[in-house]
Amino acid sequence: MMNYIWGAMLITGIVFSLITGKTSDFTDGLMSSCTDAVQFIITLAGIMAVWSGLMKIAEESGLIAKISNIMKPLMHYLFPFEKNDRTIAMMIMSFMANIFGAGNSATIFSLKAMELLDEENGRSQYASNEMCMFIALTMSMIQLVPVTVIKLRSDLGSSSPEDIIVPSIIAGLISMLVSIWICKFFERNKTNV
Repeated sequence: MMNYIWGAMLITGIVFSLITGKTSDFTDGLMSSCTDAVQFIITLAGIMAVWSGLMKIAEESGLIAKISNIMKPLMHYLFPFEKNDRTIAMMIMSFMANIFGAGNSATIFSLKAMELLDEENGRSQYASNEMCMFIALTMSMIQLVPVTVIKLRSDLGSSSPEDIIVPSIIAGLISMLVSIWICKFFERNKTNV
């Protein structure tokens, strides 16, 4: 579907530039946006590499296992039927990356956790309650320090890029609590049917 959307946008831009006679503006805009995209990816790659390395060290040193033990009551409430320690560890690493604002790095752990959850669900065409809760939390997770947004604001010349921290925490907390409530609401309704 995205291929059709991107294709339609590109064709619309080409047709519009031909109609208005501004083909050079279109070409310049296309080339500069390609350059900007590559620079943007390279900038974020450093943050992702550092965070992924830190999480790997935390995993191999046993820190994730210790955090997992501390978080067991909360994880048991959120994922009552999840028993696989490796799956729980991957979910926690994803949550930790999100909480500390390295959402791009969280993607790696989220995909692995979802793969493990899918295996436990028998690769069914329907998502389990755990899968739904995990994806809802991943998408709405609170960020204590939105590193990526602060970096982007700094690169774009913001005089105080850290001003986003408090609004980000408030918005993240609200969205996370609403996500948990909605998932638990539907879980209860599903079991009562």
